[in-house]
Amino acid sequence: MINKLNNIIVVGQGAMGLLWYHHLSQQNISQSDIQNADKNKKVSLLASNQDSLSNNELETATYQFTAYQQTQTKAYPLSYSQMVDIELAEVIILCLKSFNIATAIKEITNSISPHCIIILAHNGMGTFEHVLSLLPYQQVILAMLTTHGCLRNAPLAITHTGLGQTDIGLLSGELSLSQQTQLTSQLNAALPQVSFHQDIVLKQWLKLAINCVINPITAINNIENGEVNKPKFTEQINALLTEITNVSKTENIDLVLNDLQVIVRKVAQATAKNSSSMRSDVLAGRSTEVDYINGYIHRLGERNNVATPENTRLWQQVLNLKNSSRS
Repeated sequence: MINKLNNIIVVGQGAMGLLWYHHLSQQNISQSDIQNADKNKKVSLLASNQDSLSNNELETATYQFTAYQQTQTKAYPLSYSQMVDIELAEVIILCLKSFNIATAIKEITNSISPHCIIILAHNGMGTFEHVLSLLPYQQVILAMLTTHGCLRNAPLAITHTGLGQTDIGLLSGELSLSQQTQLTSQLNAALPQVSFHQDIVLKQWLKLAINCVINPITAINNIENGEVNKPKFTEQINALLTEITNVSKTENIDLVLNDLQVIVRKVAQATAKNSSSMRSDVLAGRSTEVDYINGYIHRLGERNNVATPENTRLWQQVLNLKNSSRS
């Protein structure tokens, strides 16, 4: 029988952070005898604003959750992470924007056990190298990619808008087969479907390619995802994906242009009525993750002497959109 990982921290009070916190904490409650439960064994949320909350606010905090295809919203108790939780954590899942990952790690790095499993759940690429430099060399670091849809209606209020799947895989450190099975089965029991992959970096690149197309085009043109499939964007999409395949080869990742074209079209069609995260961020005047999406392709292109004019142009355009929305 595989032992259960009990001390789990979810970092981030956004839509994905609350989605994982909800399902993990509800699983924890349903599978334990609350009266006899070890209080050190729990799921907690580490939020960026909790230092400003009073003790009473911390102890009585709740969040609102609307389940997939349900209309009724329910309130649930929210357990904020304390220092002892960080020290005891067996798993820390960072559900943050790419540009906040390193800062969050820095704030807790002295309290993290070297045996703790760190899971990076964010869009784009380029954070791993920085995170690696902040943690002991033996620290287990995984990537998490998910296609679940979730909408934050208000602070600490979310709606699960679409069922998806989650892929996890090792970026550094070592996990035995039994540890892989233990972690995957527990995450899968909380929010299916979860699969462990030995080639998670390839999957990161596939998701990056999709994001490099759908996110900036929808943000710049202020359109829903499905409109990306209109013929007027075909030439631009082909240029973006051609650059990405060329850059990927310099990183020993073999992406096939025709495959990427099909995948992007399918994702745009499947999420036709969705507003991309980048478009939503621009409309709300928030910082986008474009530096870790098209900007990541630009930087790799520069480093490896591969031209990326279309990715570079869209990267700059989105940055200008963000700046103009705040001026």
